[in-house]
Amino acid sequence: MKTLLEMPAVRECAAVACSFNDSGCHAPAVTVAAAGAAASCATFVESSVRGGAAGIIGSVGACARTDCVHNTSLACTAPSVQIGPDVTVSDCLTYRTA
Repeated sequence: MKTLLEMPAVRECAAVACSFNDSGCHAPAVTVAAAGAAASCATFVESSVRGGAAGIIGSVGACARTDCVHNTSLACTAPSVQIGPDVTVSDCLTYRTA
């Protein structure tokens, strides 16, 4: 079983309006959602309140995009992911259909 430290890191996040983004993702674990054509970051929170923990780099906790080549049993197997604008302001740019 993997621990949080072994999950794919959020290598880069361009969703600058997200409260977990402070020069990088600081959410303990993000969830990638399946909303139509988007592989959106369901952890995205637009708020003036800063969230997360400054000492950690976010990782992917779960992924609902079962059609992604990196998805095995709702877990991401990519070495790392990149979050940024695509269909929404915070999509998993590492998502690729199988």
